[in-house]
Amino acid sequence: MMKQLKLEDYSIIKPYLDMADYEGYNSNFVTMMMWNHEYHIMYEIHDHFLIMLHHYKETKFWAMPFTTSQYYQEAIDYMIEYSHQHHFPFIIDCAIESFVEQIKSIYQNQLLFQKTPYNDDYIYDRQMLQTLSGKKMQKRRNHYNAFLKEYPDYVYRDLDIVEDFEIILSCLNRWENEKDDMSESMTSEVRGIMYLLSSKHMLDFEVGGIFIRGQMEAFIIASRLKHSTIQIHVEKANKEIRGLYPAVLKAMLEHHFPDEKYVNREEDMGLENLRKSKQSLHPFKMVHKYCIKEKNFEVVMAKSEEKDEVMRLWKTCFKDETEISTNFYFQYLYNCHTTYLLKNYHQVLSALQIVPMTICKNNHKEVCYLILGVSTDPHVQGQGCMKYLLTYVLNQFKDQKIYLQAYVPEIYHPFGFYASHYHQCIDVDKSQLLMNTMNPISDISLLKSYYEAYTASFDEYRLRDQQYWNLFIKRCQAFEEKILIFKDLGYFVYYQDEEAIHISEFIYLNETAILMMLSYWHDTDLKILLECDMRVKIAGDSQNIITMMSNQELSDHLDRNKFINEVY
Repeated sequence: MMKQLKLEDYSIIKPYLDMADYEGYNSNFVTMMMWNHEYHIMYEIHDHFLIMLHHYKETKFWAMPFTTSQYYQEAIDYMIEYSHQHHFPFIIDCAIESFVEQIKSIYQNQLLFQKTPYNDDYIYDRQMLQTLSGKKMQKRRNHYNAFLKEYPDYVYRDLDIVEDFEIILSCLNRWENEKDDMSESMTSEVRGIMYLLSSKHMLDFEVGGIFIRGQMEAFIIASRLKHSTIQIHVEKANKEIRGLYPAVLKAMLEHHFPDEKYVNREEDMGLENLRKSKQSLHPFKMVHKYCIKEKNFEVVMAKSEEKDEVMRLWKTCFKDETEISTNFYFQYLYNCHTTYLLKNYHQVLSALQIVPMTICKNNHKEVCYLILGVSTDPHVQGQGCMKYLLTYVLNQFKDQKIYLQAYVPEIYHPFGFYASHYHQCIDVDKSQLLMNTMNPISDISLLKSYYEAYTASFDEYRLRDQQYWNLFIKRCQAFEEKILIFKDLGYFVYYQDEEAIHISEFIYLNETAILMMLSYWHDTDLKILLECDMRVKIAGDSQNIITMMSNQELSDHLDRNKFINEVY
């Protein structure tokens, strides 16, 4: 029978908290009581375990079961069944990594384990924060020394809940009212602070404050966690006083918890400024957290309003994409009607787009399909998401010839894909380049005719329609690439960095043109890295790369008479 968690329940649930021995501040009873007004925690005790159910607004979620590892499965099975009986999704939030590793093999087909970095705890070396010694603490030490110089007569003392209650309340009101936008979470924190202070007689935590000229300017609340760790629940200070924050934490550590080695300063909530601030203190380690849900996979066509979500997934997965190239793709090439999404309880986990592509094979046009943008949220990778989505899509197009590009080709072999097209990457031997070179021209109308003349000699190649050429210049600009066109020779697309000239598309009209075009770079001190078809013969170190895979190739056979050079 579920009961509302109350302050006086501590003696009942403490043995189960001790039994679980979880790392992380979410399993601290002081934390539970500070935020209980917001999460409305219910608990239930069984023979071998204790469970807690949180109610936050319209969402219910479980804490990790409080028990030993041998009873994890018994507890979780009960929690899942309880969720089903009471018609709400099964979710365990803020699950620590060691717990996840214990249960993952048992529930890998039933549950989804999603990393939630915004919930990770920052753990610091206590001595570093207390002494401020060492190079890593130099900036913080400078702030603290500036504080000492400006306020040498400051006083730190423990706060008495009865005598200092009005002072604390007054300071909270003053600091919070100075904020331009007092958020809901901030208001809730103030309420939690007042609850803790009014419950000090029943909870084990310490409160201290810094006074300057008789006025309190900072206060801090901390308690003891397991694993030789101190948790900082609250740090409040006058932000106008430089060095006050490091001073109040240093003072707390000097006066309390002498035997503890580490300091837990909770999470960054995904806030960029808070993340930078916490990282600047050089955490000793992180307590990584997960959200655990039942797998309820469904594949759907994307809706127009989900474009931003698909774009977020794209940016997260494809680190080589820039803001400009991403915007190009989603402005000109993305189509929600050809995009499939894998969702779990309405959350997008994976996406791919499959679009028609016309190839010319042995002088005959053939309509096939190209899969691109295969992406899975990194926080759920390795749990079958991409496999589920790709299997579904391939089944929908089971009678079609399908191509895709792959950074790791081996991943796609189980789906029946093998390398169908190759390129070679050549580090060109510049000693063979000619002194007399051709000058490039600016007639972009030649690009299409040069490409068609070049590909006509291949047994298989992609037919580029007019829309493709209409976007060609924009595409090159999106990738910060340039085009050089040589009259009656061909063209190439390239970009340049500090070390090399990278040629990504090399279209030549005859073998003589190869050397003549490359000789444009005769005087460069940079490397010339040429990506080209398998028939190019030019001196230099070379390696083969797979440019395309197909579901109708029986093996990774290298065919020099096939050419496809597409990113998307």
